[in-house]
This record gives sequence, structure tokens and C-alpha cells, in this order.
Amino acid sequence: MPVDRNRPAKYEVGDTVRLKATRQPAKVLEVRRAEFIPDYVYKLRILAEPPARPYNLSVPEHDLTDYED
Repeated sequence: MPVDRNRPAKYEVGDTVRLKATRQPAKVLEVRRAEFIPDYVYKLRILAEPPARPYNLSVPEHDLTDYED
């Protein structure tokens, strides 16, 4: 499947998304082009429930899904 290098990022800074693997909600902090994979990479703040603490994580776009309640 060819990569469209001109397409915009799916999510923007401030958007709330979910990690596909764990379904955890996260807030997008930064969006950038990946160096080694043909995708966008998002720096996220994982919105963990207490007693866990929120933490930051960088993931490629294909590991994210839209946030739905």
C-alpha cells in the first residue's frame, strides 16, 4: 500500500484518543512525522485512573483510535 506523504495528520494537539491495545484514553501533546516508519508519531499523555499516575508515551498513528465514550 503506497504511503501518502501529503496527507494531514489524523489527530491534532489537544485531541483525546484511545490506544488500540489497551483502550486507555490519552491527550495528544505533540504531532510529528516519524523518521523510520511512514506515519505520524504522536506524543501522548495517558490519562490513567487513580491510583495510577498519568504518563507520557510516543506512538505511531496506526496504534491509535478515535475516542468514544
